[in-house]
Amino acid sequence: MLFSGSREGHLPILIAMIHVRRHTPLPAVLYPIMVFMILAGELFGLINFYSFPRWLFIGLTTMGLMIHRYQNPDLPRPFKVYLFVPAVFTVVCFFIVGMSLYSDSVNTGISFALTLTGVPVYFLLVQNQRLPLCFIRAFSAQFALCMSDVTTCALLQIELHVFKKKYKQKNL
Repeated sequence: MLFSGSREGHLPILIAMIHVRRHTPLPAVLYPIMVFMILAGELFGLINFYSFPRWLFIGLTTMGLMIHRYQNPDLPRPFKVYLFVPAVFTVVCFFIVGMSLYSDSVNTGISFALTLTGVPVYFLLVQNQRLPLCFIRAFSAQFALCMSDVTTCALLQIELHVFKKKYKQKNL
């Protein structure tokens, strides 16, 4: 998710880099490890804190898939499964969310509140492309190219072209 989010411009472009020899998204793998090392606390508390919004959004996504499939049954799809499979998966996702609420309601509530703080930030800054200059510098391709020497990673040619085109109006 970090790798694809970075490719879309929602995270620093450094996370979208691929290791030169191993052909893996090494910065996207190392980023959560570094965050965990910084926030080292009780491991199960961090897992519970992170799992609630993850399973909530996965469940909402599969529910949206079912609604889309019901409203547009004739659209071509790369593969089809019986509607029973995503329905069961959605129920299991919401069951996991419910169990998080039941077992640790305080941390789940804090996690939900922190997740909701991202909604206005997204609409005010990211969707309208009104990012502050410090964020634009952090997202810039020049910074990523400098860091690529340190991490022995490189951007794919397509990603670099898309990133420069997307932020061209920012005069990087």
